[in-house]
Amino acid sequence: MRTLYVAVFGLAGVFARYLLGITAAARWPSAWPWGTFAINLSGSFLIGVVWVLAKEQSIISEDLRVGLMVGLLGGYTTFSAYTLETGRLLEDGQSLRALLYFMLSPVLGLGCAMAGLQLTRLLLRS
Repeated sequence: MRTLYVAVFGLAGVFARYLLGITAAARWPSAWPWGTFAINLSGSFLIGVVWVLAKEQSIISEDLRVGLMVGLLGGYTTFSAYTLETGRLLEDGQSLRALLYFMLSPVLGLGCAMAGLQLTRLLLRS
């Protein structure tokens, strides 16, 4: 069942990433890669939520946890795109944007993961 979850959720994650990426590019055309930025932050938040639900609360099974974290979020998040886009910003002579993007993505991503952990714990206590 775990492999099926990874496959199905992986496909969903890939499509979600693609659709959010093209939607963001159409809405906010800019040198800043808003789509990838939003995907990385929301994926970081969601991985915190899944972790609490699976590992701390046992609300979802281990198979479903793996399917969601490896499949859905693995297909959805975009670290390789993040590094490529940082490199492209550098190549385009946009050093400050590249530095900000490179630094803000992991720092804010960590903050989002922590927020996902804490918010899910708080909601489950209510």
